[in-house]
Amino acid sequence: MRIVQFMASQRWGGAEKVFVELANELARNHEVIALLLRQTEYRERFADPVKVVELRAHPTSHNPLLVRELVCALRQLRPDIVHTHAAKAALLIRRASLFCPVRHLATKHNARKGRIFNRLPWVTTVSEEACRSVLVRPGATVRVINNGLQPVPVPALPRSGPFSMISVGRLDAIKGFAELIEQVARLPFAYRLSIIGTGPEEERLRGVIHRLAMQDRVFLEGFKDDVPVRMHQADLVVISSHSEGFPKVMVEALFYAKVLISTPVGGVVEVLPPELLAEQHRLAEKIEQVHRDYPDCLARFAALRRERAQDFLLAAIVGKYEAVYREMLG
Repeated sequence: MRIVQFMASQRWGGAEKVFVELANELARNHEVIALLLRQTEYRERFADPVKVVELRAHPTSHNPLLVRELVCALRQLRPDIVHTHAAKAALLIRRASLFCPVRHLATKHNARKGRIFNRLPWVTTVSEEACRSVLVRPGATVRVINNGLQPVPVPALPRSGPFSMISVGRLDAIKGFAELIEQVARLPFAYRLSIIGTGPEEERLRGVIHRLAMQDRVFLEGFKDDVPVRMHQADLVVISSHSEGFPKVMVEALFYAKVLISTPVGGVVEVLPPELLAEQHRLAEKIEQVHRDYPDCLARFAALRRERAQDFLLAAIVGKYEAVYREMLG
C-alpha cells in the first residue's frame, strides 16, 4: 500500500512520537510518505525508507494556500490511504478531500477538542475514553487502537542515592508538573525528582521550585533521548497530568519502569489498577505509600508488566492499523 501519514504539528511530543514510530514501522512493508508542516522539529527522526514531503505554506488551519498545497501533494502522491493524527491534520485533509477525494483514516489522540472526528467515516482513537468523545454518525466506523512501542534493551545499573522519581512530558500546564512539585514538597523522606521535557511552563516551574526552596531535590532536566534508561534507573515514574489520551509515557513505563503511578486520566485507567492511581491532590500520599511498601509495589507492577506489556508491542499495533486500511480499501 501507498500510505500518507500526516500530522499538522511542528513541536515534538508524545503524539508526534507515536506518529513517527508508526510511519517508520509501516515502512518495513509499505510505501510510506510522511507529510509535514514546514520547520517541523522531528523531520530527521524518520527512518530512511520513509519519504518526507514538507509543506511550505504558512501552517495555520485556515490558510487556503495550505489546503491548496495539500491538494496538489495528494494529486501527485496518489495514496491508497491518508492517515491523519490529531484534529488539525484531520480538518485540513477533510478540506483538501473536497477537491481531491481520498480514503481518509483519522486518529484522535485524546478525549478533548475535535468536532471534526464526528463528521468523518473512518476514525480510530487511542483509548476507550477518546472513543466515547466521538459522536458516531450512521455508517461511520470508530475503532480503538492503543499506542505501542518497540522496546529497546536497557542496562541494569545498581541503585544509589535517595529515592529517585522521574516524570516525563512537555512542560505544559495540562501535564500537572507544578502540582506535582507542590505535592512532593510534603514528602517526609529524602528523594530526587527529575522532570524530563521542555515547553512553555519551564520558567513557571523554576519559580515554583525556587519558592519552595527545592533546588536540591527537584530538577528540570530538559529534553533527553535516553528516557528508557532513566526510567529503568528510577525507583518510581509519576504521571501527574490533568488530562491524557493514551500516554506514551505509560507504555514506556510498562516496559522500562520499576513502578508507575498516575492520576486517573484517559487510557491510564484502562491499564493501571486502582492501587497505582491517585488524584493530583493526593499524589504525595500515594508516593509515600509506594516508598513505605516498595517491595510489594515492585511485585505488583512486575505482575502488571507480565500481564499487559505485550499488548502494546508496536508490531501488534501496526497490524491493527493495517487491518483497518485493508477494510477501507475493500
